[in-house]
Amino acid sequence: MSNGFALRNLNNSHGSAAVSDYGAHVLRWRPAGQSEDVVWSPSSVILTDNKAIVGGVPIVFPWFGPGFADGHGLGKKPNHGFGRIRTWKLDAESFSHEYAHYTLDSADLESGDLPWLEPAQVGEGAPVPQFHADFEVHATDTLTVTFTVANTGTVPFSYEAALHTYFHVSDVAQVRLSGLGGANYADATDGFKPCVQSDPDVTFNGTVDRVYESDGTLELHDAGLQRTIRIAKSGSAQTVVWNPGKPYGTFVNDETAGEWREFICAEAANCREHAVVLTPGESHALSQSLSVA
Repeated sequence: MSNGFALRNLNNSHGSAAVSDYGAHVLRWRPAGQSEDVVWSPSSVILTDNKAIVGGVPIVFPWFGPGFADGHGLGKKPNHGFGRIRTWKLDAESFSHEYAHYTLDSADLESGDLPWLEPAQVGEGAPVPQFHADFEVHATDTLTVTFTVANTGTVPFSYEAALHTYFHVSDVAQVRLSGLGGANYADATDGFKPCVQSDPDVTFNGTVDRVYESDGTLELHDAGLQRTIRIAKSGSAQTVVWNPGKPYGTFVNDETAGEWREFICAEAANCREHAVVLTPGESHALSQSLSVA
């Protein structure tokens, strides 16, 4: 790419994927034998500095949305943190047809990337929190992505994170997501109002934007594509489920081609009241594994 964006292809006999160094962002994944991608990207993907890539698996870090603490939003920018708009370092030695490993370290970030960690925020002369993040992609007939954050500083480090996965579907109105029946959730379309998932399946007949208290495995049933996607996760206290339910204005062909109908997001997350707090030397891994039946 002329602007320095590098795309990595993972191709093997069991499946294929594409990953961007910018954001350590999985763009697509398809296991062998499937006619359609499982991880969705829009028909046009724009790569621009300081702008998040749409679709795929964005890494939400170190805050979710505008950030959250003490019961209220913090108004941080960019939305969903800076992790998805920074170029990560690829471990070239371990890179293969099925594996990619990326790192992002606070020591490599510029002043202003961590505004709440600057001396003016933590107090003059006080230790500034530091971190080291690893993102691993294993792409074969399954896709496993693992995001690990270590506290490399001398004071506690708190962060929110999510693996904001876009799943390709035949038509959002014709699919159902099982595994969340009976779970409590906060409805982001109604000021994060507390609710309970009374139906056994989540369906998408309008805007859905929910943060579920659930760490269980999900199944995305799609009769149109005649497949079920199994979504397993670990290190995650929550599951975020989202579809805009109408043209969203972000996707290049959303207004004309109705691309918002082609995906739902279901993501492993630790956000809001479940932000991760690491003591010095401690680490935490957030992982999501996808397979197709």
